[in-house]
Amino acid sequence: MIEFIEIFNYVAKVARPAHAKVAIADSMADAFQDIGLDSLDGLVMLMYFDDLYGIEDAVSKEWAPTSVQELHDLVMANKTKEPASMEEVAEVCK
Repeated sequence: MIEFIEIFNYVAKVARPAHAKVAIADSMADAFQDIGLDSLDGLVMLMYFDDLYGIEDAVSKEWAPTSVQELHDLVMANKTKEPASMEEVAEVCK
């Protein structure tokens, strides 16, 4: 099983503008602000997580997570599927 933080870090890397420093979370407690993610990064990331975990856009539009753990909890409570591999994550995030 893939660790959520591994998926989070991959999605964060893809969601950030090319010129921005890569945001890496070291723990589930890391706050988005502390690792350099802004609200636009978070919005783009949510779109990827919707696709990866089968979450309806209408559901995630109501979310305002501020940490990796908060995002994890929301995703786990609302998911209809899970990525089977990091290759699948990479394919969805193209």
